[in-house]
Amino acid sequence: MATYGTILIPVPLEQAAPVLREVCAAGYATPAGPGFCLVHPDRFLDENDVFALAGPISAAVGAPVLAAFQYDGDRLELEVWRDGVRAHRYDSWPGRDDEDANDTPVGADPAAFLAFAAGPVDGHRMASALADTPIDMADMDVDGEPGYVWAQALHRDVLRALGHPDRVIHRARWDYCHMCRAPQMVANALDRTELIVLGAAEHPF
Repeated sequence: MATYGTILIPVPLEQAAPVLREVCAAGYATPAGPGFCLVHPDRFLDENDVFALAGPISAAVGAPVLAAFQYDGDRLELEVWRDGVRAHRYDSWPGRDDEDANDTPVGADPAAFLAFAAGPVDGHRMASALADTPIDMADMDVDGEPGYVWAQALHRDVLRALGHPDRVIHRARWDYCHMCRAPQMVANALDRTELIVLGAAEHPF
């Protein structure tokens, strides 16, 4: 499954745009419902991945940001940054790259993510998702292994528990590379005026 990295900011796009233009070397920014926006940086540039940008963005916009990186369908990493400092880190599979690490998710604290709620919070779904315990049968491993089959479904449930609508959840799982390679998908989902091109990125449509 495709890898992606995005940053969710609880600030309207028009308010965040000057900061994003300043700190992001290349990428796109999109609206994410009332009072929120998303950044889709080109993660292949030095110091331009979601975790490198989260600190400077949080300091400059004066609001917490949620950086998400989903790797190959296997692992979801989330970091909350406030005032330029990492305040919380979640890792759904810390043992993926470290045989000595425990496979139990770390940082599974629902309270750490409440600043990113867009509506009523589903506490049960949130706690279950962070614990890598899917509520819906369709997200469970058919071979009986515990946890989500795909990490992007875990990410979906975190955002759904925070009250974000499906169109925003879908957009939050767009990677810069996907947007470059599938301009028609972007054009179908966004009005031209909703997409902000950052730095050296080219307009996808």
